[in-house]
Amino acid sequence: MKAKLKKVLEDKLARDILDFFYQNQGCIDSVGGITAWVNSDRSKVKEVLDSLVELGILQHDAEGITEGYCYTRDEDIMRDVKEALEG
Repeated sequence: MKAKLKKVLEDKLARDILDFFYQNQGCIDSVGGITAWVNSDRSKVKEVLDSLVELGILQHDAEGITEGYCYTRDEDIMRDVKEALEG
């Protein structure tokens, strides 16, 4: 996990998105909302979000037409992210 996380964090957009969720762990937001606060291209943001979901760092919930992304509650992943961002 740590090696994959390190590789993901080499990308500035991925780091910005992850840092936001790390700093706001209770936040749930849509692709559109996340795109607005990182001021980037929607398709790039979606790609990064999907990669973070694949790693288990973010969770993606979709019900009907509503979808959102939020930070993981997995304590091991949370610890790895903390070490990567603060270390």
